[in-house]
Amino acid sequence: MDVDSDEEIALAGVEGRTSRQARQNIMLTQMPRNRPAASFCDSSSPVKITGSYVDVGVNFFSYESGNQQKICKVDKTLVCKGFWEYIDKVGRIHLPRRFGKTYNLDIIRLFFSSSLESVDILKIPDSVISDGHGELDIVQKCRRKREWLFDDSLLKADDPQFFERHFCKHPVVYMSFASCKVSDLNDFLMGLSNAIIKSFNGWARDIQRSNIDLSRDASKAKQRLENFADMCEQFDFSPESIRSKTTLPIKIFEAFSELVYCHSSLPYILLLDEYDVPFITVYQSGWPTDLQKTALQVLKRLFGVMFKDNSLLEKGLMVGVFPISLGDLGSGANNYVDVTLVPTNRDEINSSAALCGFPHSRGGNDALVDAFGFNSREVRSMAEISLSLNGAFGDHIDDIVSTMRKWYNGYHFDRFGGKYNPWSVCFYLKELGKNIQPSSLLSEENVLTLISSRACNYWDKTGSPGLIEAQMELYPSEFCELANRLLAEYSDYLDMDPFNDQPSRTVVHLPSAEFSLSRLAAGEFNANAFLKLALHAGYLTIRSSTAVGIPDGELQYVWESLMEGLLLRNVSKDQIMMQKGNMLGELHRGRTDTLCYLATASHGVLANHNKYREFEYANLAVSTIYYAAKHGVLTHISQPEVSSADCVLVRELSAGQGRSDWVTFLHSSKNRRNEFGMIVEFKFIPNEKTGDPDFGKAKAEEGMNQIGKTKYASMLGSCVECIHIGLAIGFGVAYASSRLYSRSATSEPWTETDSLL
Repeated sequence: MDVDSDEEIALAGVEGRTSRQARQNIMLTQMPRNRPAASFCDSSSPVKITGSYVDVGVNFFSYESGNQQKICKVDKTLVCKGFWEYIDKVGRIHLPRRFGKTYNLDIIRLFFSSSLESVDILKIPDSVISDGHGELDIVQKCRRKREWLFDDSLLKADDPQFFERHFCKHPVVYMSFASCKVSDLNDFLMGLSNAIIKSFNGWARDIQRSNIDLSRDASKAKQRLENFADMCEQFDFSPESIRSKTTLPIKIFEAFSELVYCHSSLPYILLLDEYDVPFITVYQSGWPTDLQKTALQVLKRLFGVMFKDNSLLEKGLMVGVFPISLGDLGSGANNYVDVTLVPTNRDEINSSAALCGFPHSRGGNDALVDAFGFNSREVRSMAEISLSLNGAFGDHIDDIVSTMRKWYNGYHFDRFGGKYNPWSVCFYLKELGKNIQPSSLLSEENVLTLISSRACNYWDKTGSPGLIEAQMELYPSEFCELANRLLAEYSDYLDMDPFNDQPSRTVVHLPSAEFSLSRLAAGEFNANAFLKLALHAGYLTIRSSTAVGIPDGELQYVWESLMEGLLLRNVSKDQIMMQKGNMLGELHRGRTDTLCYLATASHGVLANHNKYREFEYANLAVSTIYYAAKHGVLTHISQPEVSSADCVLVRELSAGQGRSDWVTFLHSSKNRRNEFGMIVEFKFIPNEKTGDPDFGKAKAEEGMNQIGKTKYASMLGSCVECIHIGLAIGFGVAYASSRLYSRSATSEPWTETDSLL
């Protein structure tokens, strides 16, 4: 792997891959396995769930007026206390999409804000505050509805003094740069300007509805903002005039800042959502260098005005996915404090895994970090509350929680291990809720089938791993190698006892260098930058203070899907060799045509095949066959449907280090599961011999003969049919030699045969 020497990534266990790594490459399973105990141990985090109707995309102020069941919400109100106590001036939080960033910003905004926040609050029906005390004006309504939102909350119950001291007492400015995903500099400047103007419009609406007279200074600032808004609609953002408009976002924010302060006479809280989007837009734009520099200069000045040189700011919080190095822009806005969600040392990982019940401070960093994602107690409570009234599912809460644990549990934020993906959990419970029926109408088998079948990659479907896919397309060979190691580490992790085992030898280490989007566009594959990208995007998580890994079963599915697309991109699924049962049928006849084809089908992804050796070619071949098996090539022709779970592919546990022998259990010619065994011994064809068929055939024969001299067949105790294959493989070529055997019973000796059909 070609990376800068000072950023070389440590990928342990490359030379001597253990059997577990090779086994991961070929293990076929539809359902993720059980997780290590440390990943789902109970936390001492305070938990409160309201409502029983689980939905997705829920806002903090959401209310389902036409549903007798209230929307299920996980109480995260302690985030307000965490924000106030932990953020001294300006803070940043980085999380994957759909992990509660905007939801928690809404909680902070609606708790602290002294404005009406009428745009959102008036969406709540008046019935929640109807108490027969007469007609309320709009100011009273908004206040009462916000009190209703926080009534019986953890925050109010835990610290009533804090609640009284800060509730509705601070001016708050909320902005989002999500609309800055644009294609040219004109729209970029407009996107920044319009984000500020949208926030101003909300303020102006609240001021108007409050019937409060503005001071002279506030009126002047408001008029300036209205003029800027008109200018944005009329400006000619032509290439000739663009440079004269680069100060517009800065001027708009300065006027808005002045309005907020003059109106409230207090410093304000600034909440900025999707702060990283403008930077990602610039780095991925492909604009000429001078235009990129112009855009970054605008951001430098704007962030400096918002966060660094802003004397009117009380506290600020930026949230996004990627940790943009604002210091790279010069002096602009580099006075922030990162709220790290990544443990800084291994002791934090160990204490989290071993203690699990550590005291939650209910404030400060604990309250701030724990507000994101779901913990195990929250997930179980949601399942119990939303499904307990259903007799069919109510008796299977343990099975439901176990399924969610396998699929969606495994993220590690700060010292909080075993975090669940909140989006996927909510979607899964919602899908289960659609199948609520009396227990008498569903058999035990049907209930368990529903519980299992409703688990899938819900979070992954909300967006594509675009930046990851871009790296995969540019550097397929390097991506394939790194993804294989990540999948191998995940298999090791699932087998590991977190309290006793040493870290896996296939561990993928996390670089210490800061995340940098520019390194991803440096013209060569940078493993460090790629790992950081995948980590912050949510496709990896922290495994220890120095290592990363795949977090859960959903992301295992995602990484395998990426690998499948890469390795099978040159394989036509319409070809006869990809038809259901074709390869297994060939093996039953002693033929290996499809096996050899698939063994070399992925070699187009190899950037520099001169450095590849036997076990690397073998692992690549087995991985390709693994993904092809999902399409049915190893499924018996008589099976009603394609199911990769019907294939049990196992690595020979006693194989020597680096040796790529492969043992597989498949359906027999009589369609009996696990009664047909396949043993493959790989042999290497050097580059200088790939054009010599006689050499390749001789190596294949050597491999097959070696099987007869080993005890590999001892693993086939349950089989009555088997095939021995010597597979010689090099770049773009594969030769196989095979022999078929059968026996009438497992106690009988093997007899060679020409065909099993």
